[in-house]
Amino acid sequence: MQCLLSTINQLLSGNMKDTHKRKTSAENLRENIDLAKFKHSLASRVRTYDVDRQNIVHNAVYLYWLEVGRIEYFRSLGLPIDAQTFVTKHHFVVAHVEIDYLGAARFDDEYEVLTRTVFMKNSSFGIEQIIRLINGDILLHANAVIVNLNPARQTSERISDSYRKLVQEFEGADMAILTDEKKA
Repeated sequence: MQCLLSTINQLLSGNMKDTHKRKTSAENLRENIDLAKFKHSLASRVRTYDVDRQNIVHNAVYLYWLEVGRIEYFRSLGLPIDAQTFVTKHHFVVAHVEIDYLGAARFDDEYEVLTRTVFMKNSSFGIEQIIRLINGDILLHANAVIVNLNPARQTSERISDSYRKLVQEFEGADMAILTDEKKA
């Protein structure tokens, strides 16, 4: 029994160290984010259907907020948004998302979704997003790769020059243009 208690204490001690490391990583992330690079923001408020029984926003809800932020970002670029925009006009699909949850929103909190394009390649582009409370507390940091999909062939295709121009004009020098490297 004593050996088991010793092992549990060691595990708990180790977990506490890991928690401290995660907190330090979250603090580093907060310190290294340049909010001035985000030229688009969308404000909203946590609704009753966004929270779980603990009165905090469920992790999956943040994905919806990120999607709304991306759609409104596209609208702010000048893309006409209607029911057919992403069906017949712009075939952008999310290929990859990484999320760091740094805090939790609660019912009736006011928040904003910050969105920017970080890079653009031939057929894909990178989106960085932050969700933060109006008081400035960062709740989430996300990076996504969006691919321009040819729906008939189910393969990626080059992003149009007109879209590239819209994004470059909006983001300016804060966005990198990258070249795709061919895989051997």
